[in-house]
Amino acid sequence: MAKSVKWQNKAKTENHQYKSVMGETDYDIPTFGYKSSFIVILSIILSLFIVPFGCDALGVDYRLPTVIIGGLVSGFSAVYAQFFVQSKKGICKSFWVVGSLLSVFSAGIIAALVYTGVMM
Repeated sequence: MAKSVKWQNKAKTENHQYKSVMGETDYDIPTFGYKSSFIVILSIILSLFIVPFGCDALGVDYRLPTVIIGGLVSGFSAVYAQFFVQSKKGICKSFWVVGSLLSVFSAGIIAALVYTGVMM
């Protein structure tokens, strides 16, 4: 005879660190609210407009500063939104690790767009 199995939802058995706006989920997924999304998008757009114009005013080639500063701003603005606005964790070791990895990743994307001529 088959043993009867009672299905359990993971959300009821595990303590979740992140709370979903739409309700409970099976996985502990970090979320972004409207305020966090606005902060991230605004900071990326501003950095990608201000840095090239500032370099042009100084007479410097804009490509390398745009990649470095744009990568840092985009990476750490997303991490700031997650660690300060959404979860109130503050600065910890994972803040620096995630911010650094996200900055390198986004700098790679910005470099590919800038140096191929797609952006600017």
